[in-house]
Amino acid sequence: MLNETLEETLLPNGLTVEAARAEAARTYELDRAHVFHSWSAQADISPMTIVASDGCHVWDGDGNKLLDFSSMLVNTNIGHQHPKVVAAIAEQAAKLCTVAPQHANDARSEAARLIAERTPGELNKIFFTNGGADAVEHAVRMARLH
Repeated sequence: MLNETLEETLLPNGLTVEAARAEAARTYELDRAHVFHSWSAQADISPMTIVASDGCHVWDGDGNKLLDFSSMLVNTNIGHQHPKVVAAIAEQAAKLCTVAPQHANDARSEAARLIAERTPGELNKIFFTNGGADAVEHAVRMARLH
């Protein structure tokens, strides 16, 4: 490791820093051309390009290792690339990637069972949504119906 240059250093995802820089440059170019970032004056932003992650760290497009203080908006509270999560995602993707809400599937049914086991009283039916706004809209609709 001491004899390696920074460009030869491997990031957790197997990229060399040199390859990460090339990927980051393309990613940044595509981002600025096609991505509309929320809560930002588009001409004034210069988003950092993240090329790798592991545990509580991320690597930017220059190969700098950074501590992820925000947990990528708090959704990675067990760390980036946790081996058990990666394995579970790969296993489920190999089995069945997605199913429309009107159909039953084992992953959703099992998740509902696990949640229902932890809810009080007779609260044993779980309603899954695609995101926060969707959940709020359905909650308002359910409140109006009942």
